[in-house]
Amino acid sequence: MATNFTFATQSSHPKSRRFRSRKACDDCRHRKPSEDRREKIQPQGEQLENQPQEEEPDEQSKLQKLRSDSSVSPPTPRFVGDSNPEARLLDEHHSPEDAQETNPGKVGVWIQPGPKSPIRNTNNPCFPPTQYSSPKRGLCRSQNPVSDLLSDNTIKVLSGFYFANMHPIIPLLNEEEYWQSLSRGTIPMPLVHVVCLLAAKDNGAEKHLKLLQGRDTIVPVRKFCSQLYGSLSALSRHTIKKTTMMRILGLLSLHQEGSDGVEEASGCIAQAIHYAQSLALHLPRPNDGDGDLKRAFWCLWTLDRLNAATNSRPCVMADMDIAVSDLTPQESGFVAFNVLFRIAKMLNKVIGLYRPKLEETPSGWDSGFPGFEHIMSEMDAWRLDPSTIATLHLFFLATAILAHRLKTITTLPSPTPARLRQQLSAIQVVRYMQDPTRRNALHPFPIVVYATSLALSVSYQQLRYSRVFSDQEDARQDFNTGCEVLQELRRKWGSADAMAALANRISGAVDQLPCLDILRVNRSDRAKSDSDLAENLTSMVDQQPTDLSMADCSADSQTAMSRLETMNLFAGMDDVSWMYLDAENPVSFDSFPVEFEELYSVW
Repeated sequence: MATNFTFATQSSHPKSRRFRSRKACDDCRHRKPSEDRREKIQPQGEQLENQPQEEEPDEQSKLQKLRSDSSVSPPTPRFVGDSNPEARLLDEHHSPEDAQETNPGKVGVWIQPGPKSPIRNTNNPCFPPTQYSSPKRGLCRSQNPVSDLLSDNTIKVLSGFYFANMHPIIPLLNEEEYWQSLSRGTIPMPLVHVVCLLAAKDNGAEKHLKLLQGRDTIVPVRKFCSQLYGSLSALSRHTIKKTTMMRILGLLSLHQEGSDGVEEASGCIAQAIHYAQSLALHLPRPNDGDGDLKRAFWCLWTLDRLNAATNSRPCVMADMDIAVSDLTPQESGFVAFNVLFRIAKMLNKVIGLYRPKLEETPSGWDSGFPGFEHIMSEMDAWRLDPSTIATLHLFFLATAILAHRLKTITTLPSPTPARLRQQLSAIQVVRYMQDPTRRNALHPFPIVVYATSLALSVSYQQLRYSRVFSDQEDARQDFNTGCEVLQELRRKWGSADAMAALANRISGAVDQLPCLDILRVNRSDRAKSDSDLAENLTSMVDQQPTDLSMADCSADSQTAMSRLETMNLFAGMDDVSWMYLDAENPVSFDSFPVEFEELYSVW
């Protein structure tokens, strides 16, 4: 039921209007001075208590200004593919009022939302806003630290190592934007942690590895990285922009932690590419004048190919789905990345040798394989520092080793160009990595561990299958050298644990053999010969004593059992060497026998 209100006039005259006083009434004027006097004599404690409330609007305005400076960016285009019915509607019936800018392409429609476009929604989970602290906590850096694990000085030093050594090779981040956000204190904590995590493996960063909880105590590299990796594993991905999350996950794929490190690293690069494809970075984008997103896309493509080779995973990003043009040396702006990208394209071709459905797989890339010096001259990269050149050379050597697919064999393959290149590259890796000075000068990329493991696998195959005694001896020395190198690398790299532990046991077992002929596999049926050897050794163990004394029987049984365990150990190493040299099979240590489990729990 509606209610009507009628204002009564103060005059009985019919044409008079309601009177509105221009000043306060007498009672209000007398009351106001008394209130002013009470405010002047208000206790000092109450004034201090009320002071933050008086300054809150000003602080709120500062927060709004900071938010506008850091979060406001040009509108992000949205891509709608032709398989989406929305694309046809936008392409045929769009109007300037519905879409500010519509660019029909070959496979879909680009939508450029304007500042008042109804398409843009700040609460859209695809473009989550940056999270800020409450105004009550203030804007001071001391009250809102960049990291809860690292001091500002540690962050600056490790970030310096990263951008000096790693960023030129894989420029996935925007360096200028990183330093500006760090100085303002608005940089996401996970981005800081992943940068420091990768830089911690740099040889010059060891004396700077300090955690806030340990104050000035230097922390070992593996422990330092584990702390940062734990914080990254628990991060909330809904509070970070997609482009930032894409970069964080891409860099995080370069680190492996624990027994599930391979799976987690592969998952990181897969999620990073998922974000990139959600943003349609694989298609030509409007409003990417500086090429930052294009460079980030090709960095992810390179990391995807690196993950496919090192962890034997399928490529997440198919070449046939990529429409964006290749990054030219002029567009990248980083000579080291130009070399890396050139080698990654070679690796992409090499991965084709390991496709599971190829009927007639060639043995390797025999002709037309470019040399490393040719690539360096092509990219005009000889002015790079020696450490960067050495790191890129190691990546090239690993690609050359993979360029010959060494399948399960009974004898060594014929010396094709790819096979000879594989042997030479493995020897070069071992010779380079055995020098501690040169090894410590390498930049902290996981390809260092992978190349060493590949070289060790080639040496082991030569040791097991060569019929030339001198070649066996050389392979034995290279294998032992590779074991020593992996033992040193595992101080920093968790990805070296399993291979280093198993190879170390193999090296010790080889040293105890009376001759290398026992180790050689030169029979036509390797499985049958190993089975016969195991049966013979087992029968020696089960044989009952007749004329021999119990002591002699016990000694013979122990010797036979020791040889049986040794052959089982070699069989396990055979599986590992094939796993590393055959990138078709995923790298996994889960299917090994129980007796090998203790090898992978050293750290």
